[in-house]
Amino acid sequence: MTETVTLPAVELHRQLVAALGSGTGDAGSAADAGADAARASRWLTQAEQLGLPGFGVGMLLRDLERVAAPDGAAIGGDVPPPQGSAPIAALDATGVPGPLALATATRLAAAAAAAHGVGVVGIRNVGALGILGFAARDLAADGAVGLVAAHAPAKVAPWGGTRPVVGTNPLAVAAPRPDAPPLVADFATAPITQAALAAHRASGTPIAADIALDAAGAPTLDAAQVATILPQHLLGSLGGLLVELLAGVAVGGRVPAGHAASGRGALVLALDPARAGGARAALDTAQLAADWSAAGGHVPARFDALPLGAAVPRGDVTVAAESLAALRALRDGGPR
Repeated sequence: MTETVTLPAVELHRQLVAALGSGTGDAGSAADAGADAARASRWLTQAEQLGLPGFGVGMLLRDLERVAAPDGAAIGGDVPPPQGSAPIAALDATGVPGPLALATATRLAAAAAAAHGVGVVGIRNVGALGILGFAARDLAADGAVGLVAAHAPAKVAPWGGTRPVVGTNPLAVAAPRPDAPPLVADFATAPITQAALAAHRASGTPIAADIALDAAGAPTLDAAQVATILPQHLLGSLGGLLVELLAGVAVGGRVPAGHAASGRGALVLALDPARAGGARAALDTAQLAADWSAAGGHVPARFDALPLGAAVPRGDVTVAAESLAALRALRDGGPR
C-alpha cells in the first residue's frame, strides 16, 4: 500500500510553485509568469484533493523529467511568441512543463476573449497537461464558455479497428451559471485514461474486460500488457477523431508517420457568449442542468466542491510520501 502524507494544501502549493520555476519566458511579463505558475500549482494541488493523484504531483515530476531529457524531436518549425491579446495564438511548449503551458494558454485565451469576444490558443510540443476541466472551469468562472482539448500519442484504435491511431484524447467544456459554480464536463474519449492505466499497472489490478488488446492482438486484462485500447462505442471513437483534428492537426501537434515526438498538442478556446448571441448563457446553462437532471441524467459536479477565485487551495491535502519527498528534493536543488 502506498504511504501517504497529509499536509496543508497551501504548503504543497508553495512547493509546486517553486518546482515550476519562473514560467514560459516568452508569453508575458514576470508577473504573468508567476501567476501562471500559481495557477498550475493550484490545479495540481486540487487534483490531489479530488483524489486524482495520477494528475497531481507524480505527473508533474514525470513531466519535469521529460523536459530535462526529451525522448523525441520537437514538432514543426519556429512558433513566434504570442503578442498582446490577439484573438488567436500559438505556443511552442518545448522545455515547459505541461501544466504550466496550459496555465499560460488559459491566461492568453481569457485575455483575448475579453478583448475580442473569442480567444483560441494552440499548444504543441507539450507534455502531460493534467486535468483539462480546471482550465475550462477557470475560463467559465470569468463568464466565458471554455473548451479545452488535448491529443496524445496513439494508443486507441478506431471503432472496428485493432491498431492504435489516436490517443485517449480528453475534452473539457465549461459554461458559467448564476449563483453556482460553472458546469464542467471533462472526459476522455477512450474508455480508460492513461493515468488510470498507469495506476492499474502500479497496483497490479486488472482493467475492465473488452477494452484492450496486447501486442499480439489478443484481449487482455493486464494493464502492463496493453498495446491497444479499444473504443467503447462509435461516438467515443468519433470524439477521439474530433479531438485529434482540433488539438493535433489544427495546432500542428501531430508528427509525420514514423517520427517520434517529445510532446503532444492541445487547444484552449474561450468564447464570450454575450458577443456570440448568448446573452442569457448563465441562466440557460442552469436551466439545461435542471432539465438534464429532471430527465434522469447525471449533472457533472466533480469540481463543484472546489472554491472559485482562491489564489491558493484551501484545507489539507494527502499526497504519496514518495512524490512529496521527490518534490522537496527538487525544491532543495536535488536531481529531477
